[in-house]
Amino acid sequence: MINTVCKALLRFVVGVGLVFWAAGVSGAWAQGDQWTAHTSTREVVALSTSDEAVWAASSGGVFSFNVASGEIQRYTVAEGLHDVQTRAIAYDARRNLVWIGYFNGVIDRLDVETGDVRTFFDIQRNDRFTSPEINRLRLQGDSLLVATSFGLVIFDPERQEVRDTYSQLGALTPATAVRDVTVAPLPDGRRGFWLATDEGVAYAALSVPNLQDPSAWTVEQAGLPTEESFSITPFQGLIYVGTAEGLAQRQADGSYNQFPFTDRPVLDLAPLTDRLLAIDDFKLYAAFASGGSLVEVEGFAGLGAVVEGPDDNVWVGDANAGLNQFARPVSNERLPLLQGEIFPAGPFDGVFGDLTIAPDGNLWTAAVQSAAGAGFYRLDTEGVWTNYTGRFFSELAGLGNFLQVYADDQGSVWAASNGNGLAQVTPEGNVVLYNQGNSTLQPASGTTTFVIVGGVASDDDGNLWVTNTTASQPLHVRTPDGQWTGLPAPRCSGLAPTTALGPIFIDSFGQKWILVFELGNLRLTRGLMLLDTGASATDPGDDECQFFGERGSLGRGLPSTRITSVTEDRTGRIWIGTDNGPAFFISSTVAARDATTEANWPLWADRNIGTFVLSGLLINDIAVDPSNRLWIATDEGAYLIQETDGFERLELFTDQNSPLFSNSVITTTVDGQTGEVYFGTDRGLISFRGDAINPAPEKRDLFVYPNPVRITEDAAPEIFIEGLVEETEIKVVALHGEVVAQFSVRGGRASWDGRDQSQEFVPSGVYLVVAVGENGEGAAFGKVAVIR
Repeated sequence: MINTVCKALLRFVVGVGLVFWAAGVSGAWAQGDQWTAHTSTREVVALSTSDEAVWAASSGGVFSFNVASGEIQRYTVAEGLHDVQTRAIAYDARRNLVWIGYFNGVIDRLDVETGDVRTFFDIQRNDRFTSPEINRLRLQGDSLLVATSFGLVIFDPERQEVRDTYSQLGALTPATAVRDVTVAPLPDGRRGFWLATDEGVAYAALSVPNLQDPSAWTVEQAGLPTEESFSITPFQGLIYVGTAEGLAQRQADGSYNQFPFTDRPVLDLAPLTDRLLAIDDFKLYAAFASGGSLVEVEGFAGLGAVVEGPDDNVWVGDANAGLNQFARPVSNERLPLLQGEIFPAGPFDGVFGDLTIAPDGNLWTAAVQSAAGAGFYRLDTEGVWTNYTGRFFSELAGLGNFLQVYADDQGSVWAASNGNGLAQVTPEGNVVLYNQGNSTLQPASGTTTFVIVGGVASDDDGNLWVTNTTASQPLHVRTPDGQWTGLPAPRCSGLAPTTALGPIFIDSFGQKWILVFELGNLRLTRGLMLLDTGASATDPGDDECQFFGERGSLGRGLPSTRITSVTEDRTGRIWIGTDNGPAFFISSTVAARDATTEANWPLWADRNIGTFVLSGLLINDIAVDPSNRLWIATDEGAYLIQETDGFERLELFTDQNSPLFSNSVITTTVDGQTGEVYFGTDRGLISFRGDAINPAPEKRDLFVYPNPVRITEDAAPEIFIEGLVEETEIKVVALHGEVVAQFSVRGGRASWDGRDQSQEFVPSGVYLVVAVGENGEGAAFGKVAVIR
């Protein structure tokens, strides 16, 4: 029987005619397009050049800069690279390839024309050596020379395999690290390898039949400023060595002369026609065969690479300023800067401990605890990053350690600092800093200026609540008129008054869930405070409070008192993450004074995989998507958990089955407007285009895409349905009235795999999509054409 909704839809279709709806496919994506990397590439560690571009390896991936057009092309894990924290790079002109090396011994081969990436694990899988780190890549004829932490590896680019490994270099300790390699004439005139190692310089002739024989190698140590060497190159018939204590020039008799201009590590060398460029981490110098030298550029703090570009200019890579172009030297004058701070758009720093989506759709991020001096950052809906650091905003000069960000409903964003107070970015874009001078915030106990803001959140009345860790008044409220009030430590059942208050979360009932730290170690929590501040925000006399500080068992109580995160799902449950798994509270208007309020451990629907969801696992963060599913950040990857009859795991993203940079996922958040799920890992930020978006506020015509959709037997399609309300029953109906698929969803977007209720792909034809709101919103309609 055809139900009433299906009959109405049939009438609708007949009225408009049976036509294919060829709507735009802009909302659809292929699997490879679901991931986007948001890394910082300003920390350039190695450089190489092609005929057109400078190629840079950075801590956030690889990028090229076309010197003629100014075009920047970025490559990360999302584009197929093995990792983002690159170590070495070399352009292969013979094959138009770029070779990329990593700390773990992996090598990537990037095809410049197609963008295809192939990864080689030969060095990483060699279990003879404990550290496979790649320090430098050099192309020489038909060989890729790989300087590693255990010796020299010769990789064959044509056969795509390791040809030789030399780890016993003369009298050097076996498996001594090789930092750089070059090919140049030896003292006897034969061509050979020259190696900069941790224990001096080693060389051997290419013509020697067996370079694995230690006796084939000659080692030189005497006369060097120090044996530890980082770079080596020929220049005007001599060999130059960059050591940990300066630059040395090898003489024809085998002795070494040290240049006097620096005693710091010389990390890279680049020979020009008339001078040799050398860098330490602060300056670039020009060395001359005569022994003279000149400081060419300065003002840097993290120089790591220098190269002569395809435009004959000088290019340097810096840990803070990215790629920088200087005019080629023609005299002994200091080099003029032509372009500075060249790198792809991205955050100034790369590792974040907190993420939040503002009501306007902008992403805000804050750094991890260990990133001293780091700021906070914004990624707007147009893809533009704004870096809120003292480098760009004078109001933040000398400040840092902003560990938490919060966006209120009035258009302001707040950044909580560990020692520097509270920063506000106003709706107009101004930056205002709050501390003991212009608010009731106070310095930490025993200090005079160290203002710790543990957390910040706002309630429905527009009051901003701020925890002021270890101050005598540890809780403050800023009313909508801008007035501040300092409050004493809350008096909680089960907890003596304490000033060690941390991050704060305000639920839909206006109650404050506050992490309580160990007073002697603010990196550890001792439990969770639930505070109801009553009718008056500024009067603690009507407050109700209870403390959860005991570990439970068997599914009741806290899995652990070491709490990492607090959030609320779309049904009003309060989810907490701990170092021993997740739990949830059933909140209510009286939860703060209800003695029966207690945490519950979620249960797996399939008890064959265990009883309690992710029990025993460190939970770093929890986010809820518009379909009321949980995205859980752990040190084992990112889980997607859905509730059915119990809970089931829908996804586990790891660095093995996805472009996720690392399994150590520190923080996560969901953009309900776009479905984007952000993961902050210990190696940078990456996002995944999820299938859940915010529901429509009221029923409307459905948007179904791709349309038409082509189905092949070897791959199930994803047909997306948008414009849904909060809870929806979806039916896919053939034109003759048969319901071929039926399912319930939450959130504004759903997907259908093109199968009928027998799990067979539906035949070609036009199908009607009926969405009925389960809370009385009525029906919405769409259609999709299927081509088999």
